[in-house]
Amino acid sequence: MFAGGLREMEQEEVHIHGISYNAMCKILNFIYTSELELSVNSVQETLAAACQLQIPEVIKFCCDFLMSWVDEENILDVYKLADHYDLRHLSDQLDSYILKNFAAFSRTQAYRQLPLQKVYSLLSSNRLEVNYEFEVYDGALFYHYSPEQLETDQVSLMEPLKLLETVRFPLMEPQILQRLHDKLSPCPLKDTVADALMYHKNECLQPMLQSSQTQLRSEFQCVVGFGGMHSTPSIVLSDQAKYLNPLLGEWRHFTAALAPRMSNQGIAVLNNFVYLIGGDNNVSGFRAESRCWRYDPRHNKWFQIQSLQQEHADLSVCVVDNYIYAVAGRDYHEDLREVERYDPKSNTWEYVTPLKKEVYAHAGAALDGKMYITCGRRGEDYLKELQCYDPKTDRWEVLADGPERRAWHGMAALLGKLYVIGGSNNDSGYRRDVHQVACYRPSTDQWTNVCPLPAGHGEPGADDAAERRFPETALCTEYGSLITQLSDTFVLKHQLINKSLSELFFFLFNYCHSFTNHDVESERWRVQLDPMLLHYYQ
Repeated sequence: MFAGGLREMEQEEVHIHGISYNAMCKILNFIYTSELELSVNSVQETLAAACQLQIPEVIKFCCDFLMSWVDEENILDVYKLADHYDLRHLSDQLDSYILKNFAAFSRTQAYRQLPLQKVYSLLSSNRLEVNYEFEVYDGALFYHYSPEQLETDQVSLMEPLKLLETVRFPLMEPQILQRLHDKLSPCPLKDTVADALMYHKNECLQPMLQSSQTQLRSEFQCVVGFGGMHSTPSIVLSDQAKYLNPLLGEWRHFTAALAPRMSNQGIAVLNNFVYLIGGDNNVSGFRAESRCWRYDPRHNKWFQIQSLQQEHADLSVCVVDNYIYAVAGRDYHEDLREVERYDPKSNTWEYVTPLKKEVYAHAGAALDGKMYITCGRRGEDYLKELQCYDPKTDRWEVLADGPERRAWHGMAALLGKLYVIGGSNNDSGYRRDVHQVACYRPSTDQWTNVCPLPAGHGEPGADDAAERRFPETALCTEYGSLITQLSDTFVLKHQLINKSLSELFFFLFNYCHSFTNHDVESERWRVQLDPMLLHYYQ
């Protein structure tokens, strides 16, 4: 008004209509002191004035104040304010309040007064905080029926209720689904429940039956560790499971049904299922494994899939085009060059073209529909080889050697490049950590060295967290390697962690109990967390 060439620039006195004296005083005081005094009685007129004068700082103060007073009795009024002044942020905060307190709020009268489309959107959200999917089913019915009517079974489900479309029935336990199915008369809902029961009966095919109905209601990201071997001599492998919340920096235990006892296995994530492939069963000396397992975070349980055709330890595992590849390794009798491919549709392994030479303790990553294998060992020799497998032609191609020999290292694909991180070699006559980090660009078949690690990471895990995620969990295993994580699918071997708006991270973890992350934009490493794990082979 006073700087845009309008007539008010020439006036000594300007009349501002629609703003109360008290509200203007509060705003002027805020302009001079950065202090704003609000009360339940004054917040609405202050908000109206701030919106008219377009003062975002005051608007934010008012919205925060309103949220601090929100409850089931006034939430509808606050929604009306947000709609009247087009305060999208305030509306989103109100949505978050309901999503966080859904179980209690869904039983209130205010819940049933919300617009149907608003409730539909809330029940469809991955941010809806419920302990069990059956709570969403109840919430859908509470919109139409009172809790008393539900308890006395005064509910008619012959006609489909739109809100029931938001219920993810496959996430319910099969026993609950069966009871619901038996109780229902023939109707569309009974058919939907029958489909969910069929999903549970086809347990082997579940990774291929994924849809929006089977996705976890979660945007929480964490790292999870399964199994491993204690750092002190032990004849018992661990079946413990832990998860790390990167924001809190805390490890906590959780129970996963029928957890396998394995270590040093290959790891992959396909369609939000974690796969443990081969590895060691080091109870009485080193013994390679052919058994394979699949973890389902939706129901927190394990399922044993078809075993490999031969035993593989110190292998590399990658996912390309919905297939899992187990590449080479060793069986403690000889080094291997065989490559096996797992088809989740048929639950079978088949051999594909083997590597040209044997290799173990190598690392792998998938990029642009191809699989890359770097370095490793052959016999007692450390390697710096790079090989690429194209599933379309079933052929391996030898590419430019890396700058360093290394084994038991990590590898990750990020932004069209491959990064080789950590590991060890014996170039100095004894085994030592490799600090140098190498970056490979497939378009030019060239390597460059980037910022080295600040500390050694033997047998680490590495992955990017830029584009993919695994709901609820990730995996930490294979001598400290981490596997990918949270709802699009993390694939690649090793870790998971969050990506901020401006940073793209690599995370490393090894038996030294330290995390290191790499900011690709600034090319700097920093130690992030001390997880204080109890296992060496984890």
